[in-house]
Amino acid sequence: MNASFQDLSVLLIEPSAVQARIISDLLAGVDVTRIEVVDSGEAALTLMRGDAPALTISAFYLPDMTGVDLLHRMRADEALVNRPFVLVSSETRPQILDPVRQSGACAILPKPFSSTQLATALRAVSDYLNPQ
Repeated sequence: MNASFQDLSVLLIEPSAVQARIISDLLAGVDVTRIEVVDSGEAALTLMRGDAPALTISAFYLPDMTGVDLLHRMRADEALVNRPFVLVSSETRPQILDPVRQSGACAILPKPFSSTQLATALRAVSDYLNPQ
């Protein structure tokens, strides 16, 4: 794993403090140190409309909406329509995950995921943010 993501700022939306810590630690393990954590979709949308991090990583099940709902709200908002999005979910059913893919998520990470899987997803985000 030779890619460095130290310049990447991340908004992590995760209602579980334990899961947020685990994901933050995995992000730190691939050199992501600029991480902001919120626990709901509305809090994330409010933060994103301000000085938002470059990447949004969200759990599927949030207390006020699903990750799909959040992504749809982002895609409907002119200021957020092109913001990179990664979903983290233990869901495997295609009928649940296909709307995320169709809405332009950069990646869907299984829960739990490895640092290698995370780095692959972050490379996809880097390619999206910096097209050559």
